[in-house]
Amino acid sequence: MSYTITLAPDNAAFTAEAGEPVLNAAKRQGLNLPHSCQSGICGQCKAELVGGEVAQGAHAELALSAEEAAQGKILMCCAVPQSDIVLKVPGYNGAAMPPVKTFPARVASVVYGHDVAVLTLALPKAPPFAFLAGQYIDILLKNGQVRSYSIANSPSQPETLELHIRKREGGLFSGMLFGEDALVKEKAILRVRGPLGTFTLQEGGKPVILMATGTGFAPIRSILQQMAENGDARAVHLYWGARHEADLYRLQEAADLVAQLPNARFTPVLSRSDAGWQGAQGYIQARVAADYPDLSGHEVYACGSSAMIEGARQQLVAQCGLPAGAFFSDAFSPAA
Repeated sequence: MSYTITLAPDNAAFTAEAGEPVLNAAKRQGLNLPHSCQSGICGQCKAELVGGEVAQGAHAELALSAEEAAQGKILMCCAVPQSDIVLKVPGYNGAAMPPVKTFPARVASVVYGHDVAVLTLALPKAPPFAFLAGQYIDILLKNGQVRSYSIANSPSQPETLELHIRKREGGLFSGMLFGEDALVKEKAILRVRGPLGTFTLQEGGKPVILMATGTGFAPIRSILQQMAENGDARAVHLYWGARHEADLYRLQEAADLVAQLPNARFTPVLSRSDAGWQGAQGYIQARVAADYPDLSGHEVYACGSSAMIEGARQQLVAQCGLPAGAFFSDAFSPAA
């Protein structure tokens, strides 16, 4: 059994199989609906149910409150249609997004450092691959398994994709990439689908706070590169948080990127710093809140751990007056 999902007001439609979440069905059919974490945490895939019924799956209260649910709001990443449905999706601009496609990519290089591998993929020259800074791709593995990674390079470099992949104990793709018996090495061919996601810089001139933890630096790097290439003059402050200094695996590069912007600052933050560390300490959301007690005129872009995303959203909205609609996030949820 399948159900038809219609997007108002343009009446674009696609189908979902029984038990299939709305967002999964859209991705499968090449529609790039607004989303980020895909796990009910970030709230970026919130939509209004205009008609029909869905079963709403487990999610964070901050992503979808009981009051919002009572008003007909849903999270597309964990809402399963129970009938044909009609949705109104704020910010949906599918016609303006680069098309989603599946294609082969060759591993051009793998550079290991600390516990992060920088994987560079060479793409087919024709047709060129188009994406927006901040988007991600899916790597399609055997048995229908998928792993998602943010694109770390600028859209002006469509011939390659740079991915930052952390070594994780028991990780499926991580296990294929790290170790003496690594299967993913130079010249290997991977199947890739993308671009995906809507974690992209909004147009306008508002001051921007960029927050990253761990490999959440990858999409932030892409955004910074594009801003530098475009001569973006808006105020920017990058915060990159980690436990130890070695976890800031591209520390000097981050500083160099920020230095290319005319009105930008960089604050690395460690939560478990060594005695020799002279920089900021603690959690980055607390540091941002201390540095910017009034965020009413800012936009915040946060990428990294789910804990940081949830903590930052709650603290910056409640304590610093950040408008809820000015918090954009991409939560990384490791898959075993």
